[in-house]
Formats: sequence, C-alpha cells, structure tokens
Amino acid sequence: MMPLVLQVSLGFSPMYAGMMMLPTVLGSMLMKPLVTRVIYRFGYREVLVTNTWVLALLICSFAFMSPSVPVPVLVVQLALFGAMNSLQFSAMNTVTLKDLMPHFASSGNSLLSMVQMLAMGMGVAAAGAVLAALQGHFGTATASATLWSFRWTFVVMGLLTLAATMLFVQLPPKEPPTPHAAGPEEQS
Repeated sequence: MMPLVLQVSLGFSPMYAGMMMLPTVLGSMLMKPLVTRVIYRFGYREVLVTNTWVLALLICSFAFMSPSVPVPVLVVQLALFGAMNSLQFSAMNTVTLKDLMPHFASSGNSLLSMVQMLAMGMGVAAAGAVLAALQGHFGTATASATLWSFRWTFVVMGLLTLAATMLFVQLPPKEPPTPHAAGPEEQS
C-alpha cells in the first residue's frame, strides 16, 4: 500500500515512490545482525508480543502521512518499519522451526514459506478490500479523499496486526532460542 499512497495521494512519481521503499530494506538489513541477540536476551514470547505492538503502532502511524510531512520523517518511519518487520519475520521463522529434527527441517521450511506467502496474499487482499470499502465512503474524486481512505486503511490494518498478539502470548515465557535442534540420536 505504501508505494500506492505515495503516488496516488501524495503525488510522488512511480520512480520516487519506489525509491522510498529503500529505507524499509535498509532497516531490515540493519536489524538482521541484532535479531539473535534480542531473542536470546528477551525470549520469543516477549519479543513477538512487544514487536507486534510496535509494528501495529508503526502501521497506524502511516495514517499521519500528508503532503506536509517532511521526507526525512517518512524515511525514518519506513526504516523503523523495515527493522521491526525484519525482527518479526525472523523471530516467527525461528520459533516455528527451532524444535524440528534435522530430517524434517526441509519440509518444515517449505510449509512455513507456503503459509507465509498465503498469509501475505490474504493481507494484501484484506487491505485492498478495506481500502475499496473506505473509498466508497470517502470517495476517490480528489487526492485528499483518497488519502483519508488510505489513512483509515492503515489504522484498520494496524489493529488487525495487533490481533496476532493473541497467538504469541501462548508461547512459553522467556524461552530463548535453542543452539541447535536435537538430532534423532539425541532424542532417545
């Protein structure tokens, strides 16, 4: 949704809107070396619950976008979103696969990838449906009306993201990552 709102409501060119996604990628890359230390220090449940709240707030914060927001502020916002999104995906991936025995790791990873792609597709469809419904309410005649549709879509998607917290609170508290999954010979 971000490149779309930048183009349709804020008047960015397609090239400039695409380039505005670079801070998200940079934030993601800068977070990767820190993920393991953060999870070891706080545990999966604490990281996933707290980070889901942070991500929900960041998604909702995009509702404050307007033509008057300075580009550096938007760059920082996008970089933070990329970093927190990276932490979320890395923590979810490792907590999902950490207890698999080595001979199930490939199948588990394939299933996880398929489920993630399905979930992302459903998220895009949900955001599109919310945006379409809100455009019916606010209209699409002006960039301002479209911006209000995007703003409320970001709020709704942030609240939906927050709902994932209910899954993560079920994880055991303060459980750090295991150094390696036990092999079949260690299971007996």
